[in-house]
Amino acid sequence: MFRRVLVGYDGSPAARKALLAALDLASRYRADVVALAVVRPPEFAELQGEVDAAVAQSRGPLAEAFRWARNQARRAGVPVTLRTEVGHPAEVLVRVAREEAFDLIVLGRRGLTPVQRWMLGSVSERVLRYAHCPVMVVH
Repeated sequence: MFRRVLVGYDGSPAARKALLAALDLASRYRADVVALAVVRPPEFAELQGEVDAAVAQSRGPLAEAFRWARNQARRAGVPVTLRTEVGHPAEVLVRVAREEAFDLIVLGRRGLTPVQRWMLGSVSERVLRYAHCPVMVVH
C-alpha cells in the first residue's frame, strides 16, 4: 500500500512522534522513508547570503535531530534518508511529495492555539489541503 513515505522532520517532539509512526508503517509495508527538514529563510531575505546564514544556523540543531532519527531507524530496522531543503515547510513538503511520487506524508502536530493557527497558519493544515496523496497527522 505505502511504498514511499515522506516525513516532515525538524527534530521537535511532534516531528519525532511522526518519524516513529512512519518507521512503524515502513517496517510493516517495507516502504522507503525520507525525513525532510525544511529550513525556512528569514521572512524578507533579499540576498542569498541571508538564506545561506539561516541554513548554516540550522545545521547544529539538525545534526542532533538527524542523529536521533538515524538511531531510531536503525532500531526499527528501516533505512531512512535524511534531507534538508530551504523554503516554506508546507509548500516544500507538498512539492517534494508530488514530484517524487510519495504515497504518504507523515507530520507531527505542534498544537497551536486557535489564535496562533489563525495568525500563522498551520503546516499540517496546508499540507492536508494541497497534498496529492494521503497525509497522516500524528498528535
